[in-house]
Amino acid sequence: MPFIREINPVRGIRAGIWQIIESADELLAGIKLNDSEIKTYGTFRHDLRKKQWLAYRALLKQLLAPFTSAVSYDVHGKPTLDSRTHHISVSHAGDYAVAVCSENTPVGIDIEKIKERVERVKERFLQEKELESISAENRLEQLYVFWGGKEALFKLHGKPDVDFRNDIYIHPFDYLCNTNSRCKGTLTADGSGREYNLDYEKIEEYMLVMAY
Repeated sequence: MPFIREINPVRGIRAGIWQIIESADELLAGIKLNDSEIKTYGTFRHDLRKKQWLAYRALLKQLLAPFTSAVSYDVHGKPTLDSRTHHISVSHAGDYAVAVCSENTPVGIDIEKIKERVERVKERFLQEKELESISAENRLEQLYVFWGGKEALFKLHGKPDVDFRNDIYIHPFDYLCNTNSRCKGTLTADGSGREYNLDYEKIEEYMLVMAY
């Protein structure tokens, strides 16, 4: 079964991790697409892109049960359910797809493969105080918590008026890579300066971060 695990950080929020081991045809057989989704699916040329796109829909189907709904995108490119029963966020990287759905509040999720190239661009998305808080041990993993946290909060916000470096601040945290790891992030793009939880987890060579 490619569905690895469900995550329930608080009541009303369900997230899940899907490892993609099926073919595109196998994934397609397990979900029902509407005419618009079929048209979109037909535009994909690469097999991995097809599988990632199908996998997060299969994951949403499982997380939302018994509810069912097609997925569309708003004017800013944010995925939404046509039924409007839940807030959702999705992400994929390599052979993994992740998704989160919430009954009441916006959420965001991101998964990234850990690569050394993040060192070359860290000043573009991190403030000086954030850089100073990163320890030498497991440095790359910490950088991806910062990047994934900012990406997840960007998705939660759902609008393009966010500067990753100046509008999102990740508070200092002790990096402990386990299923209960949590830090905080403040989003100021909407003028409120609201603080959110950021749950993070390393999965093989990937970093998963969820904002709520």
